[in-house]
Amino acid sequence: MQTISLARAKIQAPRFRKGLIERTELGQRLGEALASQRLVLLVAPAGYGKTATLSGQLQQLPPGCAVAWLTADEEDDLQRFLTHLIEALEPLDPPWRLAPEALLELLAQGLLREAASALLNTLEATDTRSGVIVLDDLHAVADARVFEFLDHLLEGLPQNWTLVIATRLEPPLALWRWRARREVAEFDETALRFSRSEVQDLLRHATGQDDTEQATRLLDRTQGWAAGLCLSLEASKGSAEAQVPKGIWHSRRHLFDYLASEVFEELPDELQDFLLRCSLLPELSVSRCLQISGNPRAAELLEDVERRRLFVSVLDGEELTLRLHDLFRDFLEERLRRLHPQEVPALLRLAARGAADPVRRTVMYLRAGAWDEAQEGLIEATADLLTDSKGSQIIRLIEQFPADVQARSPVLAYIRGWCAWSDYRYGSVRSAMAQAVTGFDGLGRHEDAQRARAMQALAAIFCGEMEEARSLGQVVRSQPMDLETETLAELLDFWYEAYSGPVEGPGRRLAQVVKLLMRGGSAELWFRCMTRINLMISRPGVSAEIQRLVQGARAATGEGHWSLQASASLVEAWLLLWQGRFPELELALRRIEEDSQWLGQPAGLRIRLLTLKVMVQVICDDRNAVRESCDAIAAQAALLDRSSDMPLTFLAVVVRSSAAIEDWPVVRAHLPALHLESGQENPGMRVFIRNVKAQLAFHDGRTGEALAMFRELAASSTELDTNTLDATVRTRLALAELAAGSPAAAWQALAPLIERVAASGNVGQILGAGAPVLNALLVASWGTAAPREGLASLRRWLEIARQFKAGAQAAPHAAAAHDAGLSARELEVLALLADGQSNKLIARGLDLSPHTVKRHVARILERLDLSSRMQAAAWYHARFGG
Repeated sequence: MQTISLARAKIQAPRFRKGLIERTELGQRLGEALASQRLVLLVAPAGYGKTATLSGQLQQLPPGCAVAWLTADEEDDLQRFLTHLIEALEPLDPPWRLAPEALLELLAQGLLREAASALLNTLEATDTRSGVIVLDDLHAVADARVFEFLDHLLEGLPQNWTLVIATRLEPPLALWRWRARREVAEFDETALRFSRSEVQDLLRHATGQDDTEQATRLLDRTQGWAAGLCLSLEASKGSAEAQVPKGIWHSRRHLFDYLASEVFEELPDELQDFLLRCSLLPELSVSRCLQISGNPRAAELLEDVERRRLFVSVLDGEELTLRLHDLFRDFLEERLRRLHPQEVPALLRLAARGAADPVRRTVMYLRAGAWDEAQEGLIEATADLLTDSKGSQIIRLIEQFPADVQARSPVLAYIRGWCAWSDYRYGSVRSAMAQAVTGFDGLGRHEDAQRARAMQALAAIFCGEMEEARSLGQVVRSQPMDLETETLAELLDFWYEAYSGPVEGPGRRLAQVVKLLMRGGSAELWFRCMTRINLMISRPGVSAEIQRLVQGARAATGEGHWSLQASASLVEAWLLLWQGRFPELELALRRIEEDSQWLGQPAGLRIRLLTLKVMVQVICDDRNAVRESCDAIAAQAALLDRSSDMPLTFLAVVVRSSAAIEDWPVVRAHLPALHLESGQENPGMRVFIRNVKAQLAFHDGRTGEALAMFRELAASSTELDTNTLDATVRTRLALAELAAGSPAAAWQALAPLIERVAASGNVGQILGAGAPVLNALLVASWGTAAPREGLASLRRWLEIARQFKAGAQAAPHAAAAHDAGLSARELEVLALLADGQSNKLIARGLDLSPHTVKRHVARILERLDLSSRMQAAAWYHARFGG
């Protein structure tokens, strides 16, 4: 049997034994509020039965009412809170139109309103007549952004949904708004306390006697406080009540401490010891309690705890799992720290080792002061957290370490650098990894230092520090390397040789990278190696290795991880463009666009997709689309970290595309920003900038100057080719030679490019030079300088571009005409959905992950232009019967 996961425990409504009495009036009022109000608030101190009252009333809701429950805790910041809220909604099979992970990405960007809007759209489309979302123990949350998010959620909450909040303190929400509209029902301690008749009923059921005097005394002393009543009844069994000083009943905390001690000390010594040690666990299951207590009778003792009703609720699952009431858990933990303070750190370590949730595990190690274990646990979890776009959560965990630990820890420095890599902040990667290298070497952790040094070198490459990168790479190569470090070392040499030669170097190096990855590289490492790889697609052998890289990455990733899948699809789409497979490219672009929307248009994916689309638009000579895309790329580039060459790389795309459609004012406007800082080395970028200046000189009629520059560039453009750089240099040089009256020299400049494209079939590089240039070359007066076959090749390639422009929409329209563009897999999913199967059952039947099924459902709804699963099922039945 498996222990209930932390997430599962947080999103499960606790189950209590049947109450001794029915609180009919309170239940009726609460039931009416749940059915009619936008917001229901239960605000009262601990022990007033908020959770028990809600749990019982939810069981009385009418059939078909959807319920999502989330118990908040002190570790819940906004990202974690929303993560668990999403999981709480999953059993309802909500029709997500935006990936749940994308909501978290919106939060990371500070777009709380947009994230709330996406969640509201999903709630509105969920197939349920009514729904209730319960947020229990919301007082534990300290992140103010949670309440800002909830305000946005309440503002747009669909009429058939109710938000319920149970808390000890009034939440900092815009309650005045809902009070003014009479859309909030509030239950405070006055409403929740037991009445005189309820206390009498409680005493009668507990003792079998009608004792009005004792009931009155109980009510007077406890003021109807549920926990006080329960404790009083327990204490009265040992006649403890008579010994209680009168005044202590009026301090709930003192009352609880006193009576809990009385109740606790009446327990067998073994059970006392068991509860003390297990109080550090958020949930008590047999396996976790056995681990932390070391008592082989853990199962029997847990059953005894439940039988005695020791302030616990029961969580559903195969294994008996209990949750202690907060006050009782606090009492036990305080007593543990008072009686056995020396054991607490070791017990917290044991609790952490058994925690499935990496965040909770790290937090437990932090509570134990186990800084080393917390760091190692965090680094172990970082790859998965980054894969799920949770880099901001990692940084918040780092900030919970003491300042001196953060300052000296190479592990935390490495993790910071790793997070910065996923955000393209290569300057931060470089400095963080340098700190990690020094720290790891000082600790004798040379394998970790090697890994950090390789990352530092790669970041240096992208910051234009070629010599630093080369020097670091030599150090890495001179020492033993594990698989990851060796892979990164080959990747480093891939980039170094891309900028310094030989021309075939990147192809050879990439082949080695793929070979090493196939020996057991993690999914995260596969995708780390894909960063910007398409820049070198025109080099010999690179396109074939890119195909292997994409295939291997998909196999390593498996189902899910849509951001990584989208990146792989994007790299593969460059191959389709390069090979002139335009109908397939059009379909691929459509899929990537859908994936981008599903992921919430993440900035990194969006700008990379724009660079691909603008290349397609250049080939189609769609000048308005090119200008629009260039504006979007320039705006995105302006937001990027300036410590690396990323802004310059994307700005170069804007300039290259504008020059290809001969939009010279835009080229001139951006040219001043295309400069390398002093000390930065990037030979490829230097060639690119000089190429742009040569093009402007030729456009301005300074043919001699342009000719000299182009001839100089042609000597190195093949060696330093990136995307269409060499093609642009050679086609423009040919036009300049023609203008100077030298058709033979013009063809001599053009011939190597034509021969290379003819041999490889990679027409994308020459088409990317732009239709105006290719047209000018075709209509030029070549005389006998140009061979017929060469001109025929140019004509054929330009015709490919024209056909693409004219008929690129044919494939999508044809697909749309056939089952609304649904794939065979999507039709399978739709058939099972129409059969009433849940996402979980569909996943099991088709051997997919539930996450993948969610994505298929979203695509189905998008392509059929529907909003809910019910509508999709109706569409299927109308189309196929059944």
